[in-house]
Amino acid sequence: MILTSELYWLTLTTVYTLLLVFPYAVIRIKHIGFLRLLTNPPPGDDPFKEAWSHRAYRAHMNAIENLVVFAPLAISIVVSNSSNDITATACAVYFWARFIHAPVYILNTPYIRFLSYFAGVAACFVLAYQLFT
Repeated sequence: MILTSELYWLTLTTVYTLLLVFPYAVIRIKHIGFLRLLTNPPPGDDPFKEAWSHRAYRAHMNAIENLVVFAPLAISIVVSNSSNDITATACAVYFWARFIHAPVYILNTPYIRFLSYFAGVAACFVLAYQLFT
């Protein structure tokens, strides 16, 4: 199978999503130590002392939640042989929207976060539309 533009952007998005675990994992290790990190958290555990680390966690969770929507659409485009310039551009827009979304979420920049989030959602709607037409 050829690596289409859609699969290329999906792969980049997936790898980026995987990398988003590191900021809050590192701060968690700093606070409780690596060995304790490997155990189940006790009831009432507050894993994030700093607000930015909690936002980093939420940015990662949000990326995963949205990847669940984006990935099947991108894969369906390839499998159905519906790939075109519009779908390739939509996948690129999705990646860059998510790439912007995480750091501005962590830095607590709400308006840019809002715009980048909805740019990614719009890209998913474009992919869905292309599948149905």
